[in-house]
Parts: sequence; C-alpha cells; structure tokens
Amino acid sequence: MRVGIEKRYIDSYKNIAREVNNIVKGSKKALKKEAYRKALESRNISVENKKKKLAKALHELILHTFSIDIRKIKNSKKALESVKGYIALIREIIHKIKSLNNYLEEIFLAELGIASREPLILKALKAKKPERFLQSKRGLPKDYISKIEHTVYKLMQEIVIFDEKLLEGYVIKEATIIGKEKVEIKDLENLLRTESELLDLLEAKMPPQSKIKAKLFGKEIFNKWIPMVFALLAGLEAEYRKEALIFLKVKKNTRLRNKIEDKIKHIVDEKEKILKIKEQRALSMKSFGKISDEYRKVFHEYINAARKVFHEYINAANL
Repeated sequence: MRVGIEKRYIDSYKNIAREVNNIVKGSKKALKKEAYRKALESRNISVENKKKKLAKALHELILHTFSIDIRKIKNSKKALESVKGYIALIREIIHKIKSLNNYLEEIFLAELGIASREPLILKALKAKKPERFLQSKRGLPKDYISKIEHTVYKLMQEIVIFDEKLLEGYVIKEATIIGKEKVEIKDLENLLRTESELLDLLEAKMPPQSKIKAKLFGKEIFNKWIPMVFALLAGLEAEYRKEALIFLKVKKNTRLRNKIEDKIKHIVDEKEKILKIKEQRALSMKSFGKISDEYRKVFHEYINAARKVFHEYINAANL
C-alpha cells in the first residue's frame, strides 16, 4: 500500500530537518523565555495574530529544545533543568493554541454560518458520559497516521542527531506525492479539528516537569520520542499553512465579509445602546453631572478596537 502525502506536508518536514541540522552544526542561539511569555500573555491582539505568534514560538522552542547532544543532558543537572523549563513553556503554548482553536471551532465558524455540525462540546454535554463521548470522537484517520509514520522515518534519515541504525526492521509504506491539494472555505472546520488532534498528540509527548528524568535522553528512548515530536510539529504546520490559504479565501468572499461586517455593526450598536443608557442615568443624577469626555473617548476607542480586531482577522495575508 501507498501513503498519499501533500507537497506542503513534505516541505514542512524537510524544513524542520534542515533547521535542526543547522542548529546542531552552528552556534545555538539563546532562547529568551520572556519574549515567549509575552506572546503567551498578550491580550490586545487579534486571534489570528496571537495564533501566528504562538505558532512561531512553538516552532522555535521545540526545535531548539530538542536539537541537542543527549550526552550533555544526561550528564548535566543544569542542562536537564533548562530543558524542563522549556518543555513546561511548550506545554503552556500548546494549551493556549488549543484554546484559540476551540474558539474558532465552536464560536467563530458558527457565527459565520459555516459550521456544518453542532459543536462537539455541546454534543458531549447532552451525552450520558461526556468524557467517553469525546474520546470516541477523537483521533486522526488511519491515512493521516500513516503519513506521520512516514515522516518519522524520513526525519530519522535526514536529521543528524538521530541514529539511523535504529530504523532496521522498520517497515515504511511508499509515498505518493500529492502536488496540488484543493482547499476550500468549507474545509476549515475539519482542518481546525485536525490541528487540535495534532496538538493533543504533541502535548502528550511533552511530559510534566516532575516526569522528566535523565533516562528520557537515553539513546533508544530519545530516538523514538523526538522524531515523533518533530513529525507532529510538521503536520501541525502543514495544516496551519492550509488555514492561511482558507482565510485568504474568506477575505475575498463577499458574503462572509458582509457577515463579519454585520457582526462588527452588531457589537457597536449594542455598546452604543449601553452607553446611551448610562449617559441618561448619569444625567438624571445631579451628583454625576454631564457624562465625561473621557467616557466617550473610551467608548470610541472600543469601537475602533472592535473594527481593528475583525478586519485584522480577515485581512491577514500571511499567517
């Protein structure tokens, strides 16, 4: 049997292999946790831009954390503690991206009217056993799993820190390259779910700090663990690039643009009504006097921010 792999996916894992090899051969740059923490905690930013920053942070952290000489980690308590800190940060970033995806899956798509199904969370709440229901609905399709396995094999061949000898006896399916993959707006829902599945799997490969021991960096464990981490990251980034293409289509789709404009107008109208009610109340109370110019300024800033957030989301040309 053959496994079909999109050119976009191949480009993704080849890019990771090239970067890891460059990190290993060159001087490893010092990662600045403060910058990643800032991206994690940023608030006055659109969903699209926050996800973009977090995806970049995740990429850099994973590649630089695991492009290592495992002998140094095993023999240095300081080095091990440093890796523990980075893995903890990676877990936080994964959680945040998952939260953003949940918003896009459960709210944003429904508001745009392009969600084809009832949100899984709502279905789970109606089920007798919500956790079991969610477990039954999760998981990647077999062909996608085959694609990940193929990627693991290729990464172990191409990345210098892995021991290619461990591939002996490893059975790999032949790959058929899919040159052009058609991506439509209607695919966004399934694409986001695939991203979330990959994030779940990636999180499962990032142990809590208390579980990270020097033995994880033994030759055999490391060569099974980290190629899978890189393969999952490659899949996630390939899906993320498809998401970029879809949002470009959203940008060009007049009907969806109008829906977003209507959403902005609805928010502005609702806030304006609240402002007028508060102004009337303030004017009816002598102790308050006329509503302050500062209050009006805050309201107009809110309107401008709302417009900016929605327009940024659909006008982003490059995720």
